[in-house]
Amino acid sequence: MNFKQLIYWEKQGYDQLCGVHCINSLLQGPYFNEVDLGTIAQELDKQEIDLLGKTKRRFKSQNVAEDGNFSIQVLAEALKKLGDLSIESIDSKLNQNQDLSQESGFICNSSAHWFAIRKIDNVWYNLNSTNKRGPEIISDFYLSAFLLSVKENGYQIFVVKGVYPPPQLDNINQNDRQKVLTAQYVKQVHDRRVKRKNYKLNIGGSDEVEMEKALKASKGEKYESTDEEFEEEVQQPQKKQSTPKFQGQGIQFGFQQSIANYQNFNIDQDDAEYRSIILMTLEQKFSIQLEEGIVILFQMPDGKNKQYTFSYDAAVEDLYDFVFYESRQSPMKFTLVCPIQKLQLLDVSQLLLDIGIDTMTQIIVKKE
Repeated sequence: MNFKQLIYWEKQGYDQLCGVHCINSLLQGPYFNEVDLGTIAQELDKQEIDLLGKTKRRFKSQNVAEDGNFSIQVLAEALKKLGDLSIESIDSKLNQNQDLSQESGFICNSSAHWFAIRKIDNVWYNLNSTNKRGPEIISDFYLSAFLLSVKENGYQIFVVKGVYPPPQLDNINQNDRQKVLTAQYVKQVHDRRVKRKNYKLNIGGSDEVEMEKALKASKGEKYESTDEEFEEEVQQPQKKQSTPKFQGQGIQFGFQQSIANYQNFNIDQDDAEYRSIILMTLEQKFSIQLEEGIVILFQMPDGKNKQYTFSYDAAVEDLYDFVFYESRQSPMKFTLVCPIQKLQLLDVSQLLLDIGIDTMTQIIVKKE
């Protein structure tokens, strides 16, 4: 495995734009957005209206649903626009008895969800936009079994054949939805997860998680989340709305004020010597930036932004150490908040990867 290989992955929020995330992850770059696919859907609608002789008032689009979910025809047309790319069901005569591991990519569709599977630098990845921690590695040995599992769970699987465009990874403004990760990072997450007894690859959409929660609730049972679910286990709004962009201190979470169990908050303010020793230790700790790791973006109480690359085995305590050191000129007690998850980071012993904090995560520093 080439650990410096870059992998593009899009993460799904409250939207139903899994078709957009699917096709972009497959192609390894933000080639399309919802407007692009919406335009293609309208073009297909017009062709169908002309063919059927119906009026727009009597015509209901089969190419895009009201919630933004796109049809297979839309994705197929989008792939055609990029050149020599076509889709074919794995159940077709053309693909019967074929070694599917020799293909380059697949797109999978249920009634309410799309996701992509792609081979990148000879490694297969499950690029489902609802994955909890980004792309998931699929071994060559397990690929056939995984495809069978996907099919048995009600998905249609299509092989994407032809010449793929080059990855479009330049000038990507990484955010909570668009991520460029190294193969090394993905492999480290994979190695950590496969050690767990209940490890399995994710094939679901966030909608399926909500259905399971509702089913449990109807039976009076408590829903227990698993490691395979979509990262943002927060109650979805009653009305669908776009996920707000990160706005620093302006976001209100309704959390009760609470201090983390961070040991340096207990330093006696009058013990200047001990405080000096702690700061000298932290200065050595953060004097060198790692080339690889988990990049964390901090929004400080004064509105300034700080960034640091932590090791893959970093814990919440390391985040507190960094902010404690950076705020040494104006000592304060503070709480760290992950806005996209609406999560207060109070247990400093937790490993970042174990609680779903990965590279390019934004953290708000809330002064107490």
